[in-house]
This record gives sequence, structure tokens and C-alpha cells, in this order.
Amino acid sequence: MGGFRKGGASAERKPAWREWLESLIVIALIAVVVRSFIIAPFKIPSSSMVPTLEVGDYLFVLRYSYGLRVPFTDIQWFPRPAHRGDVAVFDYPNDRSKDYIKRIVGLPGDHILYKDNRLYINGRQMALTDVGEHPYFLGDGSLDVAEEYIEQLGNVRHAVLRKPFSIKDGEWVVPAGMYFAMGDNRNNSLDSRFWGFVPQGYLVGKALVIWWSWDGQRKRPRWSRIGRLIR
Repeated sequence: MGGFRKGGASAERKPAWREWLESLIVIALIAVVVRSFIIAPFKIPSSSMVPTLEVGDYLFVLRYSYGLRVPFTDIQWFPRPAHRGDVAVFDYPNDRSKDYIKRIVGLPGDHILYKDNRLYINGRQMALTDVGEHPYFLGDGSLDVAEEYIEQLGNVRHAVLRKPFSIKDGEWVVPAGMYFAMGDNRNNSLDSRFWGFVPQGYLVGKALVIWWSWDGQRKRPRWSRIGRLIR
């Protein structure tokens, strides 16, 4: 009586190195897709967003918040508008090889006035509540002190720092398809007051959460900041 041979018994098994290589390629492709279209890490290099973000904070940024952007271009699939108060990462308009992170203050069509360290949007002054002095370290390690306030920016309440004097007053009307972005550290931020508007296509994503924070002055983690949602 003839025996039955299983069809796979004589099949040759792939070499181990080839299986490892194929697995690594798949993992690399998944990582590229995730980083390009879903979520990406970002490090805070300066004090322009203190007290919301500190130098040495590491963030996750949702790349699909404003639509899916084709890598290395400003082409967006299914673009979605930014909202007032968003903390957004975007290509620096004067050098797109650099990423900036600021708060979206002005939307298309808005009239923005910044005078005597007060923010006005469409003729309405944004309410400020004094919190007290806030010491912080600059990017070069030197210590600075500013007054902390809670600002009501539309539906978003967030902390800002400012000093008695203003570093840049001005008046702007935000064009269609553009945004006006400012740092929360109003006296220590190079933002739309200096270099203009952020095009929709330059938006990279919305800051989500601090996943790690390192205090470079004290050489230790800031445990209390890890896991903090960014608002």
C-alpha cells in the first residue's frame, strides 16, 4: 500500500539570516510609515514655550492632526484646519529644514494686535490672570525670571510668561490658508511677530504628550513632567 508524503515535508526552509533580514525590512517600513504619517518624537531645544514646555522635554506629535502630508513636501491629503490654542509643530517658513513649535493664536481672517504685551484678537483683549513670578532656565543655561499669567485664548486656558516691556508690538491680518503662531514665553520667542505667517501646508502635527523630560542643569529627569498632556 503506497505511503502518503506531506506536501511540505520536502520544502526547503529559508536560511535564518534571510528570515531576520525580511523581518528587519518589515519593521523598518512600519517605522517609516508610523513616523511619517502617525506619530513622531520631538525635542524642545529652547525656552520659547515656557512654562508649557521646558528645555529638555521630549514630545510625541500627532502627524495626522492637520491631514496626511507627503514627506518632504507641503502636499496634504485630507487637510484639516488648526484650531486656536493648538500647540503645533511646523516647518519654519524661512528655513524648512528646521521644525518650530508654537501655539496657534490667529486663524485665517483674524485681526491680530499685540500691544504693551497684551494680545487682542478681532478687537477683543485676551483675558489674563496673574499667577506670580516664574523662574526658568534659558537654552544657554542662564537663569531668567518673568511673570506668569493664565491666558484665556478662546476656549483654551494656558499659561504664558511676560515682562513689563514688550519686545515686539504690531498689527496683522491673517491671510487665507495661513496661521499666526506665538510662543507662550512672550518676551523670549521668535515667532509670527518677527517672521510672518505659517502656511497650512507647513503644519507637521499637534503636540500630544511629554514622554520624557531631562533637566540639563541638575542632570536628572523631571519625573513630574513625564506623561503630561500638552494643552
